[in-house]
Amino acid sequence: MTLQDIARVLNISHTTVSRALADSPKISAETKLRVRNAVEQLGYVPSASARMMRGARSSIVGLVVPDIQNDFYATVAKTIADSLAAHSMQLMLSVTDDDSDRELRELRTILETRPAGVIIVPTATPRAETVALLNNVATVQLVRVHSRFTGQAVVINDHEGVRAATQHLLSYGHTRLAYIGGDTSLSTGRNRLAGFKDALKQHGLAPAAIALGSPRPEFARHAVTSMMAVKNRPTGLVFGSAELTLGALQALRTLGLDWPRDVSVVGYHDPAWFELAAGGITTVRLPVQYIAATATSVLLSRAAEDHSDDGHPDAPVNVEFAPTLVLRGSTAPWVG
Repeated sequence: MTLQDIARVLNISHTTVSRALADSPKISAETKLRVRNAVEQLGYVPSASARMMRGARSSIVGLVVPDIQNDFYATVAKTIADSLAAHSMQLMLSVTDDDSDRELRELRTILETRPAGVIIVPTATPRAETVALLNNVATVQLVRVHSRFTGQAVVINDHEGVRAATQHLLSYGHTRLAYIGGDTSLSTGRNRLAGFKDALKQHGLAPAAIALGSPRPEFARHAVTSMMAVKNRPTGLVFGSAELTLGALQALRTLGLDWPRDVSVVGYHDPAWFELAAGGITTVRLPVQYIAATATSVLLSRAAEDHSDDGHPDAPVNVEFAPTLVLRGSTAPWVG
């Protein structure tokens, strides 16, 4: 079904049909109604490629994340997709696996659709072309912030989240605390580690151990196995992600150690299985759905400003969310 088909049915020109669908003031309300009724009855679907050839942006928003298997990013994607659907818009999802070359390839593909904007969790070292491309489209950085991007950011107060987790263990009498987190090449990695160190510094303590690397379960399994093999092993473990928490618990099970009897553990994020683990996992809960919905709102506002008549959008203002410490059975006072 084409515009010409609709024009023949209504006995009007295809130009009139096109203008009616574009809500042109030159077309009467009666004609617009006739055209819209015909479109619905005949099943006409507008051509997105044709709209883009006329210079219009699509109803697509790109979402670029490092890992869709991670519960956090899966929830983010679902929430953003639902938020966009309420505006009759669609989500185009891309996964980078934290690879800057793949990030660039995925971004190029998204930009071919002339998206309304892009929400991105940037890699640690984005390519210069990636930066240049994003600086020319409405962009919101999500969770992570890279200084080379000019777009707004919707983030979590990671420093405060891990500081509160560490302070909780200190209040329980633990003095040998270890941290397993992501690489400090990322803003999230730097901020979470700083929160851990600052809490210990306030009590005049040094870390028992620190392990930084890929936020994958296998990294945490290896790190925790090494940490718990020493004589004065940590009595408390703080983690920088849910994936790291999973790997750590697997390692403790393999070693025959129980929580909180042998070691107290505090996770980060709060996937459903945290409540199901033995006694529940004490964790830093993140307002994931609010973060994702806010990122969508900020992006759509930014896109509207970029296409406004004055051409002078407001200066970017970042939005920061506070995490919440949820106490469960994986932590207990230290009895040495």
